[in-house]
Amino acid sequence: MNYRALVVGASGIIGSNLARELLAHDWPTYGLSRSPRPDDVPGLQPVAADLLDPASLKTALADLAPTHVFITTWMRQDTEAENIRVNGLMISNLLDALAPQKSVQHVALVTGLKHYLGPFEAYVNGGTPPPTPLREEQPRLPLDNFYYAQEDEVYAAAARDGFTWSIHRPHTIIGKAVGNLMNLGTTLAVYASICYETGRPFRWPGSEAQWNGLSDVTDARIIAQQLRWAATAETARNEAFNIVNGDVFRWSWLWPRLAA
Repeated sequence: MNYRALVVGASGIIGSNLARELLAHDWPTYGLSRSPRPDDVPGLQPVAADLLDPASLKTALADLAPTHVFITTWMRQDTEAENIRVNGLMISNLLDALAPQKSVQHVALVTGLKHYLGPFEAYVNGGTPPPTPLREEQPRLPLDNFYYAQEDEVYAAAARDGFTWSIHRPHTIIGKAVGNLMNLGTTLAVYASICYETGRPFRWPGSEAQWNGLSDVTDARIIAQQLRWAATAETARNEAFNIVNGDVFRWSWLWPRLAA
């Protein structure tokens, strides 16, 4: 097995768990981020680069020659137009920097639930949600969506450079990641701790619709396993995959158990 992995966004909740999964299966693994923390994942080889700076990418990746690239990061902007511009540019800069080496065999891109619902502003302001369960073959929405821009950059580079791809669409991610604030588990743990220490009631902070509706989450370790599988499985080539735990629940059922 002569695989060499590059995990983009290695300090994030998905990237760090993916790095552990790959290293546990003896993949030489490099972790790219703007400010690597070498001690976060033992054995991970840090690579410092800015995805919006082609010169820094060219320098950082010049001698790396990864066979498999896992893109697990994005940057939130003020508008969806800016989300599209910035996040699309991050993908194209990365794949352009890797193209001269001709080493890449497969690129995996992690997007998410907003592929089906559209940008946050679209579905919280009265948009009509698509029918559930959400299926991978459902067509794109007639809305601006930076996930679509990211996918299109991957498709274009794949056609140019001859690698295969996979797209991975988790629900709300939950798992361990040092310093990562976009994490439902950590948020609830901090909120519960504050309530406990101050003697305040552990009140539900969301909406009535969310309280009564069906929910699901994606364990970061499960998507890491899917990413590793799809990287080399012939049946996963050029396919998109939803990935969730599958144990659907209602917060009206779960919240009293968390409180207890």
